Amino acid sequence: MGTWWSEHPDLESLARRGRREFTEELAAAEHDTELLRRRRRSLVDVCFEWMSRGDLVTVTVAGTQFEGELIAVVNDLALLRTRTLEVGFNLGAVDFVRSNQRAAFTGTSGERTVSSFRALLGKFEIEELPARLVGRGKTFDLTGVIGASTEDHIIVVDDPGHEWLLPRNRIAYVIGPT
Repeated sequence: MGTWWSEHPDLESLARRGRREFTEELAAAEHDTELLRRRRRSLVDVCFEWMSRGDLVTVTVAGTQFEGELIAVVNDLALLRTRTLEVGFNLGAVDFVRSNQRAAFTGTSGERTVSSFRALLGKFEIEELPARLVGRGKTFDLTGVIGASTEDHIIVVDDPGHEWLLPRNRIAYVIGPT
């Protein structure tokens, strides 16, 4: 036995039409909600999502492409592990980031040893490790030891002993020792 209105053809038709309209409106609202969510995400938000899911990504910066797994995305920093090295990116300098394959890796909530690109440069300074620093547009490609990391620049000493001042906002990426 059905509902009381199922015995009345006009009411049953009205109920079907009402259910269909409700389902269509619900689908449209869900679509609009997803669209708004996507529009509100920043570059960091999307990269963090890809890192969490374990996507294989390509990052292009200063005319160079790197492919691998995002292992940290926080503030203005993205760390990418390729097959042979780890690269720290100034997210304000990247040309693009692309997801090549969803869930290619196990995914992670991210490494938390550094919280920004500046902090990554400070880590190299403290550990006195040689670092390769590449500028936006490849205006410089320098390997040396960071002697000081300041609010707006870093001081790098290269192998011959030259002291370089590099504006931090002009550094596109950094690669540590492999």
